[in-house]
Amino acid sequence: MESMPVLYLHRAQRLLCIAVLACATLAGTAAFAHDDHGKPQHGGIVSEAGTFQGELVAGPKGPTLYLTDHGQPVPTAGASGKLVVLAGGQRSDLALSPAGDNRLAPAQPMPLPKGARAVATVSLKDGRSGALRFDVK
Repeated sequence: MESMPVLYLHRAQRLLCIAVLACATLAGTAAFAHDDHGKPQHGGIVSEAGTFQGELVAGPKGPTLYLTDHGQPVPTAGASGKLVVLAGGQRSDLALSPAGDNRLAPAQPMPLPKGARAVATVSLKDGRSGALRFDVK
């Protein structure tokens, strides 16, 4: 009879170990998903909009804005936006439209000069919206 409580204790310990290992595995996965959060994935500048994140990339054909939510691409189909660029005392307003998967881009290419400041306002099809601020370096 005395061995029965010891056996029960061992089972409880095993279950506790399994539960702890499962939690540690899930916590590690969540931490891994956040490793890329805030880091540029396309060589651009990253900004937070509250409910999503944007990365502004100054390419040879003009700016492209990539949208993500905790590292996952945010579909831009049906989205709209505006990019206001302040550079050298000049202001440029560019309408942003979907440019594939999780990208928004202006119809007219425009270079983003170093030292420029840009603000993108984005409205997504799912109702989320936000403003993203960038300092081009």
